[in-house]
Amino acid sequence: MKIYTTGYTGKDVAELRALLDSLDAVLVDIRFAPHSRHLEWRKNYLALLLKHHYHHVPQLGNRKYKEGGIQIHNLELGIRLIESWDENVVLMCACAELENCHRNVVKIELEKRGHQIKEITDWRAAQPSLFTD
Repeated sequence: MKIYTTGYTGKDVAELRALLDSLDAVLVDIRFAPHSRHLEWRKNYLALLLKHHYHHVPQLGNRKYKEGGIQIHNLELGIRLIESWDENVVLMCACAELENCHRNVVKIELEKRGHQIKEITDWRAAQPSLFTD
């Protein structure tokens, strides 16, 4: 299992399927409330677009997103869900930058548990060779 992280702000949803295909991965939406002003980034749209390649894991969402802080809803349960899957995953939220985003908290916890995580900033350039064996 390989784990990637990414944010969709500034990205084209039309490139998402190709990204997932190139990584042989499913998309794991880690937004607490997967809603957006932009129709293409809403849960229902992504579920229709990606079908069984889309999973929403609100347990890894940031309960304080609107307030500006970070509080993961249920980090332990969310991590256990991710670890229970046998497929590569791309953990996605809205934030363009990893540093101040709640997905960094998730990334750090996964790394503490021995997982290698790669942040994808350029969807077009992402290749499976991001991981070295």
